[in-house]
Amino acid sequence: MERRRSVTLFLLCSFCLGMWLIGCSSNGDPAQPEGLGDPCDPDPCEGTLNAVPDTCISTSPTIFSCECLDGYIWDLGTASCPEDLCDPDPCAAIDDAVPGTCTMPTTTSFACACEDDTFWAWAGNTGTCEDSCDPDPCGGIDDAIAGTCEGFSANVFTCGCQTGYLWDSGTRACVEDLCDPDPCGPIENAVPGSCTMPTATSFACGCDALFFWDALTETCEDPCDPDPCALIAHAEAGTCDGLGVDDFTCGCDADFFWDALTETCEDPCDPDPCETIDYTVADTCTGLDVDDFTCHCESGYAWDEVTDTCAGPCDPDPCGDVPNATPDSCTDLGEGEFTCACDFGFIWEDETDACEVNACEPDPCEEIENTVPESCSPVEEDAFQCDCVSGLGWESVRLRCTSCENYRQCLQACSPFFNHVACVASCNDQYDSDCGCGFSLESPDYISCRSSCDISQEQWWECSLDCFFDACLAAEEP
Repeated sequence: MERRRSVTLFLLCSFCLGMWLIGCSSNGDPAQPEGLGDPCDPDPCEGTLNAVPDTCISTSPTIFSCECLDGYIWDLGTASCPEDLCDPDPCAAIDDAVPGTCTMPTTTSFACACEDDTFWAWAGNTGTCEDSCDPDPCGGIDDAIAGTCEGFSANVFTCGCQTGYLWDSGTRACVEDLCDPDPCGPIENAVPGSCTMPTATSFACGCDALFFWDALTETCEDPCDPDPCALIAHAEAGTCDGLGVDDFTCGCDADFFWDALTETCEDPCDPDPCETIDYTVADTCTGLDVDDFTCHCESGYAWDEVTDTCAGPCDPDPCGDVPNATPDSCTDLGEGEFTCACDFGFIWEDETDACEVNACEPDPCEEIENTVPESCSPVEEDAFQCDCVSGLGWESVRLRCTSCENYRQCLQACSPFFNHVACVASCNDQYDSDCGCGFSLESPDYISCRSSCDISQEQWWECSLDCFFDACLAAEEP
């Protein structure tokens, strides 16, 4: 019964923790983050062996628990109800085990706390509390002292050893103490009293500065004597720096770098790697380390130290950040210029590097008489123009194809400073001056000329009539 209350408290605590982590809805049910489902819907307990249906409790969008039948306990790791090996309490019947301390480290095993000097050991389908020193193992070990056993866990112990021997935990034996007497004293450049035993059959000594222990020869060696740098191409003699018994570095000549793997001085720019990299300028390699370099890139490209390439405007892809552009559609045009494919209804604008509204999608020219099919071209922003059949010209104001007679414009400009009046008429880039100065085409036929504006020497007038709006604008002299 006590075990059942513990399980219930565990589930309640897990539930409360889940409420604190993810919050609750207004009715007290766990509030699931937007976009994630409820792990209790449908009810997973209904199909779980030995679980009680409709007892699911969710503690996160992916974690839930079920109440189990008597004799079973919920296991969160396997989301199952395995047999409760702690009910009834097995620890009460095990020698030196503490009653009521049963736990289940796995779904198929249990463990008990043990009395002093004993340790839990699991074997087969049960466990025992064992004393690693009973019976005393030290009495049967060569050169070990009987009665000196000290246990640390099941089957793990140490023994005191006779003089001249040391305990080796790896072999559970007393091995010869290779550091007694001290072997380091007579060794040249070794530090007396620094002996250690890295293994049961070897010793090591600390060495003087610039010297390193050689386990094979049991001596202290200087890797820079004789100087190895004097024999290495492009290495500077006298620059040797010892790192280990057989490990060293050398200073190198200008443009060369030390390669620790080959113990040589290497030039990362020989042969020139820039010659094989796109958009680089040949003979511009600059070495930074034995396997690191930079190259100068062509205009519009920049050196990428991570990939050792010249990255253009498409690396990384800019189109993913451009509204109404298709991601990964960047086209490198060279000189740092690029284009992106745009969604339907938009067109790429080089000046703004953006997808602007495309007035030609869908094609408006298909609905206009006397236009050439598929001849639409954007002009600015949402404006467009169409090509017209022979003999007609495009009228940008009324968006239609018309004759040059009806397409003419008269522009009248007057300036008191020059006492000059000019009138220019245009039709399909061909100039015509059917209207004299001070006159403009008159609606509705836009063929007849009429007087448009009065000109005054005391004022600065600008009169504009485009044949389509029949407007006259005047502004006083500033």
